[in-house]
Amino acid sequence: MPTLVSRFALAGAEDEVPPARHKVVDCVRAWGVALDDDVADMIRVVASELISNAVIHGAGPVTVVLCHRPGRLVIVVSDRKQQAPVARCAADSDESGRGLALVDHFTVRSGWEPRAHGKRVWAEIELPKSPPAIRAVVLRRFFAARLRCGTGPALQPLARPAA
Repeated sequence: MPTLVSRFALAGAEDEVPPARHKVVDCVRAWGVALDDDVADMIRVVASELISNAVIHGAGPVTVVLCHRPGRLVIVVSDRKQQAPVARCAADSDESGRGLALVDHFTVRSGWEPRAHGKRVWAEIELPKSPPAIRAVVLRRFFAARLRCGTGPALQPLARPAA
């Protein structure tokens, strides 16, 4: 199954974080992934922490890229500051400083890498696999949209054996 990718940019303002975290979940659901409330909340927390860190501790515009394969979602957040993310050891009374610990807790893997003009921070989340029928519908819509936009090859349907 091909990887589904979505990308959006933010100016880097703190008020963009809440709509961005909801946009991430909406995008995953639009791909046909059945998310229960717990998984959707987990995705919101991870997306919110990565995007918030880029907005608060990073610089410049922020780019969010979502990559989905069955069973996996990778959230990549880029900003223009090359400084590495630093996990803090928050005290019980602290109101912040637990973000990277939450990301580490909810993800299969996470990391960061410096780029020529900043850094990329990413996290991989395990997702429930969609039933094949739902994936097929999503892929048909995806390829149909690409054909309408003229960005994809004309695909021929697979021949089905007669019963």
